[in-house]
Amino acid sequence: MNRAFACNGRFARLLLASSALAPMPGWAQTAGSQAAEPQATETAPPTSSGIAEIIVTAQKRSQSINEVPLSITAASGEQLLQAGISSTADLAKIVPGLTAQPSPFNTPIYTLRGIGFVEFSLATPPTVAVYTDEVPLPFSAMTKAAALDVARVEVLKGPQGTLFGQNTTGGAINFVAAKPTQDFQAGADLSYSRFDTIDAQGFVSGPITPNLLARFSARAIRSGPWQKSSSTGDELGNRRETQARLLLDWQPTDTLKVALNVNGWLDKSDSQAPQRTETFISAPGNPNEAPIRALPPQPLTSRSADWTTDLFPLKHDDRFVQASLRVDYDLSDTVTLTSISAYNHYRTESFQDYDATPLQIADILTDGKVTSLSQELRLTGTSAGLRWIVGANYQRDKTRDHATYYATDATTHYVGPMEGGNVSPVNDSLIKTAALFANVEYEVIPNLTVQAGLRYTDSRRDNASCALVGPGPGGNESFAPIFEFLQTLIRPGQPVVPIAEGQCYSLTAEGFPLITPLKAKLNEDNLSWRAGVNYKTGNRGLIYATVSRGYKAGSFPTVAPATAKELAPVAQESITAYEVGFKQPLFDHAVQLNGAVFYYDYKDKQLRGRILDQIFGPLDALVQVPKSRVKGAELEVVIQPADGLHLNVAGTYLDTEITRFTGFNQSGELADFSGARFPFSPKWSVVADAGYDFPLTPSMQGFVGASANYNSRTTASIGDIPQLAIRAYTLVDLRAGVHAPDDSWRFSVWGRNVFNKYYWTSAFQTQDVYVRYTGRPATYGATFSYRF
Repeated sequence: MNRAFACNGRFARLLLASSALAPMPGWAQTAGSQAAEPQATETAPPTSSGIAEIIVTAQKRSQSINEVPLSITAASGEQLLQAGISSTADLAKIVPGLTAQPSPFNTPIYTLRGIGFVEFSLATPPTVAVYTDEVPLPFSAMTKAAALDVARVEVLKGPQGTLFGQNTTGGAINFVAAKPTQDFQAGADLSYSRFDTIDAQGFVSGPITPNLLARFSARAIRSGPWQKSSSTGDELGNRRETQARLLLDWQPTDTLKVALNVNGWLDKSDSQAPQRTETFISAPGNPNEAPIRALPPQPLTSRSADWTTDLFPLKHDDRFVQASLRVDYDLSDTVTLTSISAYNHYRTESFQDYDATPLQIADILTDGKVTSLSQELRLTGTSAGLRWIVGANYQRDKTRDHATYYATDATTHYVGPMEGGNVSPVNDSLIKTAALFANVEYEVIPNLTVQAGLRYTDSRRDNASCALVGPGPGGNESFAPIFEFLQTLIRPGQPVVPIAEGQCYSLTAEGFPLITPLKAKLNEDNLSWRAGVNYKTGNRGLIYATVSRGYKAGSFPTVAPATAKELAPVAQESITAYEVGFKQPLFDHAVQLNGAVFYYDYKDKQLRGRILDQIFGPLDALVQVPKSRVKGAELEVVIQPADGLHLNVAGTYLDTEITRFTGFNQSGELADFSGARFPFSPKWSVVADAGYDFPLTPSMQGFVGASANYNSRTTASIGDIPQLAIRAYTLVDLRAGVHAPDDSWRFSVWGRNVFNKYYWTSAFQTQDVYVRYTGRPATYGATFSYRF
């Protein structure tokens, strides 16, 4: 206690100084120190010499990862720092079976074990939900900077509906922040790398009073461009990211703990431009065809791209703030009441070039925001072999998803002799979700435990959407007359309804323009459940078998609809998952072997597809696949044969298949998609890491290491479309350096994608071109870390 009082003045001054520096290149610690709270502890000491146990909170209580009957990938903050992971999307480097794709609407797409949703709307419910300290980030656009100053991250695979709720059919990712410490601690990490990238981060942590602890962390990333235009020579790719978090932990009594978390981030980086690979003339025979066909081929290299320069700068202005309050109150020695209240607000403005040309074929200006409020209240308890949890959850999300499409050079914007232009799709939603849940585990006999869980969810969504006539010559002066003319074809001899700028031009089945956004409701409920049995083997191993069902909520699309039927929502989808797995330490904990096999029965899979209209032909819309399935297996081995030496290898095998679905292809032809594989679901994915830490002098250690990740061939669409194929690739990273024996300082040099592999992670077809988003080229740099 005397030490705490001695640190108070120094800590308070440093906390104020760090707060003042927050807008500048920041200070943060990715390799977070061990926290005072059990939920932030990264590892427990090994039961004998060998691999240390990892402590996780996957079941909303602290326990060894080897006691959890789930397939989990867990990584410490130090491991994330070494791997260069600064965002949720970067986790694909260390988690086999996880893929992350950029999209033209500035919303990432996460797919885990083949379960994903290729939809770009801001308010689209995900299949892989992301949390920070169990607080939901309900939409994928909010998740970019969740990796700030973490103690560890837990990636839970398979449906997690009973404890984490719907929209976790693929799994859940929980970032556990490094917590305030009883003693004063501080640290900083500074990196410099190719493209003049500076990554500065740091933290300061300690007591303010004996029962009030605080931690402040921040990070700033600044870089120059890495992409180059093949037509003009202009450059693109500047990064301007700033992140910060303040944690306050207050424990006035032995039975009451209160934790406040206020965090936020700002991203004003350039938007990534895609790479054009091929033309695909959507509407041949009009004046826009010739300039598109005259475009020269684009070099297929990592840095090559192209974009429009005569509209807006290709940048985005994304802002996020979150505040959460967690209260834990021990009602008795065995029962705890927990309340988690949270507020999230996200705002985005961005300009994206979706066509990878200097023309205006598919250029998108987005403007959106999300406000989310959530409250969870739960009781947890234990008694004589019984562990239980019951609770309730409420969430209210309000979303605004607006965009303007600039497409005056697209062939699809001609109807006969008339030229179309700019349109603005809008989608506003109010989503209210309430849930009740319970989970129980009972040790029937020593080492044999059965588990059962339920969650009832009621979701109500009010939606208003349409496409507005855009401003200027490309909008009300040209596009509106097209839809006024179409009214005369659908309703010959009847009065034409005029369409003004800012009104909805989409036509109803009767041929009338909507004029105002189409209002609709989507009310759903479901019952997620899980049942399982597990047996603890000798030497702290585990064998488990589970069956579970999870749901992903239905949603409305954000599209520029020619007809109102494109605005129809899709209903919720469901997965029934069967899994058998094991976790087994071997050779006196020098080896850890984990494995699982799983089968998913997938119903009503949601998909961005096509519908056919008699006038407009094939149109974008959300559709559903009645029946599909996933078969797969995972294997992971961790070897630590001697102090300082380790080898980790993990792999996932996936066999995804649509078993029944008939729909329209890109040409508007009816096709049977049975047998097709899911998008962004490589059959094989492998990650590996090896490292050796060795003494150099009594006051200095050396280290070397290498990591690699491999993804086999996959596709970006349903069906065999060669232009949307994603070929197999392997990426290799290297690292080396020196550090103090107590890790008070560390210097490393490193390279990522050291063989400069040209690869891409996603591909799309839009209007008249096929495009792909390339991965970054070889990057090399150095990092210096210091801990006080």
